[in-house]
Amino acid sequence: MCAKSLLLVFGIILGLSHLSLSQNWETFQRKHITNKTNINCNKVMYDKLFFIGNQCKILNTFIYSTADTVQDICSGLRSSTSFELTDCFRTSNNSPPCPYRSYSEDNVISVRCERTLPIHFVRKGRC
Repeated sequence: MCAKSLLLVFGIILGLSHLSLSQNWETFQRKHITNKTNINCNKVMYDKLFFIGNQCKILNTFIYSTADTVQDICSGLRSSTSFELTDCFRTSNNSPPCPYRSYSEDNVISVRCERTLPIHFVRKGRC
C-alpha cells in the first residue's frame, strides 16, 4: 500500500474515533449542569454512571446554573461572570463505586461549542 493511501486510511480511522468521543448538548447538560447547590459527589458520580471502561472518571465539574445561561456562552455573549462550580475528584483507584471528594468555588468557565450549543467542558478560569 502506498504512503498516501495509508495516510488516508489512518485519517479516516482517526476521524471516526473522534466521533465516538464527542458528545452533544443533552449529554453536556447531564454531565455538567445542575440546579442542586449541595452535591454528594459519591452519589452523583455513581448515579450518572461516570465510567470510562471499567474505571471511574477521575474528575467532573458541575455548574450550578440554568441550561440557557450556560448556552449563552456560545452565542457570542462573553460572560465575565463567574459560575458556582463543584469539582468531584476521585480519591483512589478503586473499582466502582469509587470514593470522591468535592471542591467548590466560583470561577469563569470555557466550553467548546457546536452550532451555538456547549458540547464539551474545557476548563475553569480564563483562557
